[in-house]
Amino acid sequence: MTKVGRNSAVGPDKFPAAILKECKEQLATPLYIMWRLSLDSGEIPEIFLRQSIVPIFKKGNKDDPANYRPVSLTSHLIKVFERVLRNGMVDFIESNNLLNANQHGFRKGRNCLSQLLHHYDDILHIRGESANADVVYLDFAKAFDKVDHVILLQKVKRLGITGKIYQWIKSFLSNRKQHVVVDGVISSSAEVVSGVPQGTVLGPLLFLIFIDDMSDVVLHSKVKLFADDSKLCKKVSSPRDHDLLQEDLNAVLEWADYNNMELNEDKFQLIQHGSLA
Repeated sequence: MTKVGRNSAVGPDKFPAAILKECKEQLATPLYIMWRLSLDSGEIPEIFLRQSIVPIFKKGNKDDPANYRPVSLTSHLIKVFERVLRNGMVDFIESNNLLNANQHGFRKGRNCLSQLLHHYDDILHIRGESANADVVYLDFAKAFDKVDHVILLQKVKRLGITGKIYQWIKSFLSNRKQHVVVDGVISSSAEVVSGVPQGTVLGPLLFLIFIDDMSDVVLHSKVKLFADDSKLCKKVSSPRDHDLLQEDLNAVLEWADYNNMELNEDKFQLIQHGSLA
C-alpha cells in the first residue's frame, strides 16, 4: 500500500498529511492513545467515518454526470491506524493461506502481470494436450459499491478475525456518511449503506475477503481474479466439457445472487483458444 504523500488532499476533518509528516514524533503518542482507545471500545469518532466525494472530469460533455470519476477523500488520521490494522490482518491471512491462490489483486508479490502469466500458462498447457481452452471473461456491476456489509462481516468472522478487531471493522463499516464537494460547495450528507469504503486503506482488503469464496463454487474450470476482474478457463475436448463450463457459469451467477452482487451477463466475453467447434 502506497504511503500518503505530503500534498495529498485532505478529508472531511481537514487534517493535512503534511502535519503528519512533519510532526510524526510529536503526534505518535497521542495518535497511539486515541486509536488504542478506539480499538478497545470498538467505537470510531463520527468525523472519521465521513467521506468527501470529489467528481473529476474525464472527457465529453461536462453537463453529463457520467463523464466524471468520483474520488473519495477520507481522513489521514484514521488511515494511520488502518495501515497498522491492515498489516496485521495481511500477515495473519497470508501466513495461514486464507485467500485463494488465484487472487492476484492488492497482494504482495502479485499483480496484473503475475495473473496474466498464470493465465497464459494455463492456456499453453491445455493447448499442449491438443484441446481447446475456452475462456469466459466476467463483468461485475459496480462490485466495490455493492458489497453487503452483513455478508462481509460474516466472512471476516469466518476467517478467524474476531474480538476487538472484528468489532472495530464492524464500526468502520457502519454509520458511514458521504457528501459531494464541487468548487468548495458541500452537498448534504447521505448514508453509505453498502460497499467497501472507497478511499480507505482497508477497503481493498475487505473486498478480497468478500469475493474470495466465489472460487469455491467453480468446480470444473480454473478461476483467475484480480480484485473483481475475473475469468474462467476450461479445457474443452468434448461436448461434455462445454456443459461443465456452463455449470460453472451458473454457479457463479448463483453465488452473485446469494451475495447480493450483480453480474452483467450481456458483457460476458468468450474467447476460444484452439480449433475445435
